[in-house]
Amino acid sequence: MKRRQAIRQLTITAGGILTLPAWAKAWSPDTLSSVENPLVDRNILNAVISAYIPESAEVPGALSLGVPAFVERMLDDCYTKEVSDNVKTGLRFADSVARRTQGKIFTDLTQQEQQTMLLEFEKGKDSAIKDCYKLLKQLTIQGYSNSEYVQTRFLEYEMAPGFYHGCVPVNQ
Repeated sequence: MKRRQAIRQLTITAGGILTLPAWAKAWSPDTLSSVENPLVDRNILNAVISAYIPESAEVPGALSLGVPAFVERMLDDCYTKEVSDNVKTGLRFADSVARRTQGKIFTDLTQQEQQTMLLEFEKGKDSAIKDCYKLLKQLTIQGYSNSEYVQTRFLEYEMAPGFYHGCVPVNQ
């Protein structure tokens, strides 16, 4: 290796190490939850996610654990535009069906009515709507089960499992 290359690499490495803490400090749940192409109506998405995993007195639901931000981020980063558009269409469809059948918007329905409607969508004949709500259900469960609350309270997650104890007495 030549001296100039070594000095250049050392300078780049040192600069990266110095700027890394400032870059990592800028991360927060608020900056991570901002999505480039937000869904049509977050209220409908929140209602759908809350219908899948509702709040209870003992355990927080998907809404209070921030699952809607997870779902939006996953749809924006990991799925194609066609899938995201299908979800937007599916959310609009839920609102239009609620207006037509119940005379109210989807978010004004009771949780039982919302759950019944979502089950009908998943069992329906329209494959695009069926795929949309199966995907939303899957992402809701994934986001909920990967939340810090569920991982630490129910799954006994440890950040660094298998500790090393170097100084232990040995019986002869």
